[in-house]
Amino acid sequence: SANPGEIVALIGPSGSGKDDDINLLLGLYHPQKGRILLGNPGWPSIEASSATRCLFSYIPQNNTLFTGTIADNLRMVKPGADDKEIRQALETACAWEFVEKLETYEYQVRERGSRFSEGQKQRLSIARALLADAPVMILDEATSALDVATERRVLRNIIKKEPNRTILVAAHRPSVFSMCSRVYKIENRAMIQVDEEGIREFLDTF
Repeated sequence: SANPGEIVALIGPSGSGKDDDINLLLGLYHPQKGRILLGNPGWPSIEASSATRCLFSYIPQNNTLFTGTIADNLRMVKPGADDKEIRQALETACAWEFVEKLETYEYQVRERGSRFSEGQKQRLSIARALLADAPVMILDEATSALDVATERRVLRNIIKKEPNRTILVAAHRPSVFSMCSRVYKIENRAMIQVDEEGIREFLDTF
């Protein structure tokens, strides 16, 4: 369960099924049993499918940037976005602090973002996802290269900008868990909600 305005974490060892769960949410896989329902509280729900994929913005761990300007990369999800919208997305993702030192939005991005650090690429990818303005954002280890302070600032900024956005985080770092409304552990083909003790047990395995 993940409600508007909440940050919910998914944890589990490698190969436990986190990627499968994300693919189910995105309608790339279809559940053999059970149902995945999407909808606002108090309104009719619909089942997740390829038709509901537009409700999600997905940021993978290995971010993808393309040759072109920073603005070109962000406008991929919203071609009509103006400079103000681009700057707001960059500021929310804590990317403006390094973009403004460059040639701003017109700075050339090389293939796969080779001119940027991993942390900078992650923040640019988060800014692009913010520009898509989907009600649910999935961060799949998408802040792993950020320091703890920046990671927390990015998440706070997202919720502050869009207080009704739902954020799902697949993560390992405990810095994220303290900000979450709930944490679910995926193990042995099951998903269970865990408390602080369950989180500590999971972290002790790394």
